[in-house]
Amino acid sequence: MVLPVRARKLDFDRSYALYQRALEHIPFGVSSNARLWRTVCPTYMPCSIFIDHARGSHIWDVDNNEYVDYRLGYGPVILGHAYKPVNDAVMKASLRGEVYALANELEITLAELMCKLVPCAEQVRFANSGTEATMTAIRIARAFTKKDKILKFEGHYHGAHDYVLFSTDTPFEKLQPTAQPIEASDGIPSSIRELVLVERWNDFVGVETAVREHHKELAAIILEPIMGNAAVIPPAAGFLKHLRELCDKYNIVLIFDEVKTGFRITHGGAQQLFKVTPDLATYSKSLGNGYPVAAIAGKADTMGVVGPMKVAHGGTYSANPISLTAAITTLNILRKHPVHDRIKAYGSKLMKGIGRVFKDRDISCEVQGFPQMFQFMFTDESVTEYRDLQRVDQELYARFHYELLRRGVMVDEDNEEPMFVCYSHAPADLKHTLWAVEDAIEDATVPRTSIV
Repeated sequence: MVLPVRARKLDFDRSYALYQRALEHIPFGVSSNARLWRTVCPTYMPCSIFIDHARGSHIWDVDNNEYVDYRLGYGPVILGHAYKPVNDAVMKASLRGEVYALANELEITLAELMCKLVPCAEQVRFANSGTEATMTAIRIARAFTKKDKILKFEGHYHGAHDYVLFSTDTPFEKLQPTAQPIEASDGIPSSIRELVLVERWNDFVGVETAVREHHKELAAIILEPIMGNAAVIPPAAGFLKHLRELCDKYNIVLIFDEVKTGFRITHGGAQQLFKVTPDLATYSKSLGNGYPVAAIAGKADTMGVVGPMKVAHGGTYSANPISLTAAITTLNILRKHPVHDRIKAYGSKLMKGIGRVFKDRDISCEVQGFPQMFQFMFTDESVTEYRDLQRVDQELYARFHYELLRRGVMVDEDNEEPMFVCYSHAPADLKHTLWAVEDAIEDATVPRTSIV
């Protein structure tokens, strides 16, 4: 471990060169738009940091800059990068073949394991990504209720398919006084907008009014039980229970998107934490510690609409033995080792330490969320819904983000993405991170005309 003991001059020369090369054959030089960063690039032009490798709680870019990693691939890495027990199991499984496109016993083993851990899980189907999982869950809900519309919340992200790519990271100037479905991408047919209702997170009255008005057409309410793609915003007390009661009253399927919270917040996810059981839940990320695997879990009657001549679901890579092995191994480690206790203890100390640094300097900041996933925002007002993020000082965050990179700590450039903690984060990481936060804020609070 060669982390800096003082602010370093960052060298991204090789990343810049690779980015220029990537532009020739990859649109915008990246395979995911979110990988375009500005604060690391000259004159704020978008480019990308290229990674060489990651191990445990650390990550190295191609210019050999080392960082304590709090992005963790947007959350999948719950145990640690290149975690040996998981990788050893996967390597052993690979000797038996990578993909069969036929049934194998591992999918039964994983389904049984998930049904023991997840409150809503009576039956499970497997997929490859969170996008696939939410797409399938919505299809199941529509078939089960024989209704077409869905309701989602501002700032909640449920993957990249057309049915949910509305009102995710809407520019604040485009927001209307009342929540409206606003396309988050070009290329989405305008007709789909008619099938999507949008409400504000934690708005009891707004969602109840919408449900009463549209319940005869409303197949599902889909939500992140902890809002984790636009900062980390918990549900207000009683809000999830309120949604559960509305869905029961009006024959609407309640879908928890636990792609980020599942197996991270606790063994049974947010539904276990808040003691509210949905009809369906979707999983990915922490399920496989970084391997591509996803799942749709739910009550037997709701899941019962899946099958031949009913709800179509499948895929060549679904339930492949490599991903299943990673998931089974990961869940067994979570069950048998004090993973959640250690993550919670580390994250609690980190949250308190960050908050103390800012408080001691009279810097307005909200540190909110849960020890397993949280974020800090430079504002003096509480953040309870997407629109509250308008009041956050993003310029200060951009400078602070860059100063943290100079000191060997990587958080996401997007202030709305959580900081994640994994089992491999060690006391030395905590000590270094809190030093970096304290040292970086001194430089970040000095306005600059250029980040570089």
